[in-house]
Amino acid sequence: MLTSLLLLGLTRLESTLSGTVSLPNGRPAYQAIVSFTGSTRPKPGGKAVVDQKDRTFLPHVSVVPVGTRVQFPNNDIVFHNVFTEFNSTKFDLGNYPKGTSRSQVLTRPGLAVILCSIHPEMCAYVMVVDTPFCALTDKKGHYQISGVPSGHYKVTFWHESGAKTAFDTDIAGNAPINIPLKK
Repeated sequence: MLTSLLLLGLTRLESTLSGTVSLPNGRPAYQAIVSFTGSTRPKPGGKAVVDQKDRTFLPHVSVVPVGTRVQFPNNDIVFHNVFTEFNSTKFDLGNYPKGTSRSQVLTRPGLAVILCSIHPEMCAYVMVVDTPFCALTDKKGHYQISGVPSGHYKVTFWHESGAKTAFDTDIAGNAPINIPLKK
């Protein structure tokens, strides 16, 4: 609930934001995506990798700024086909064998649910955000984002379980933000 939002230590021009994200059942939200969107936009040209190994996408969840080129190397023993038809940039990289790689620049914010048309059990999530201030939570639900300038932000927390929360806040210094996600 938003009543559990805690903002402390508002004294610096750039902040290190940290906190803990929990699921509706109270457990830590592992691999939840946290983003602070304000007036600062990401610089295009970033790079990320979503590997294919043992008929699995690795990492399973990632967050990247708009304009990031994501490489999809096939390090498996079988062919794969990487595609998405969801909220972010839609693409289909076609079938390709072990030892090869294909890539896609993700140009629109939103969730890209990465799938393989050959192996329907394969799934990964790439959240494309319009901010450089984003992070994934660790196994204890903790996150940390450094260098966030003071200002007004939309804060978004997302988890693959469908739990999510969004709200607006002003940041003016180091600010621990702990929030439980809602369904």
